[in-house]
Amino acid sequence: MSNLSPDPDPSIVRHSGKVRFLHWSLALAYVIAIATGFALYWERLLGWLVPLFGGHDRTVYIHFWAGIALTLFGAYLYLAWRREARWSAADSDFVRHMREHALHQERDQPPDTGFFNGGQKLYFWAVVLSGVIFLITGLVWSYRYQVPKDVYAVCRTTHRIFAVIMAAGLIVHIYKATIGEPGTFRSMVSGRVSREWARKRRPKWFRDLKD
Repeated sequence: MSNLSPDPDPSIVRHSGKVRFLHWSLALAYVIAIATGFALYWERLLGWLVPLFGGHDRTVYIHFWAGIALTLFGAYLYLAWRREARWSAADSDFVRHMREHALHQERDQPPDTGFFNGGQKLYFWAVVLSGVIFLITGLVWSYRYQVPKDVYAVCRTTHRIFAVIMAAGLIVHIYKATIGEPGTFRSMVSGRVSREWARKRRPKWFRDLKD
């Protein structure tokens, strides 16, 4: 008989404490920036939020610094995940068949799916790009009296468009991280996933771990 005892913790470490801190800090900054921004820019619908933030001037102040925090935490997360987020042929194939993946969530991911799948990488790079755009257009907006009116108008419109797009992307991201792909949310809380999740959902990453 074998004297080997079962592994008391068959799960796998997926995210370090540092990465989880950066992720949740970025998420908090995003939510605050979206809430304050929409309260300011769509007052007819969400103006009732402004008093909750302490009034118009306080809301502008909170929005500005939430945007700075968003950019900083996004930059740090980029440094932490830039290798894992490199695009591959498998990711292009995933994106081409994204509808099928969304409709058949119970299916195993394609064999070449690494640490992130194509959808996650697409969202990651959208967050990185939007962070840069928010920073530039937000600063122009803040100093609008020192720049040409046309530049300000373009930046204001761009800022609003990207805000709507990224707010929608955040909703999709939350859905996919919870109901859409069970086990993913746990990995960003505890830092660990089951071996079965890794084998089915991120097969190439799982194979690389064993090599």
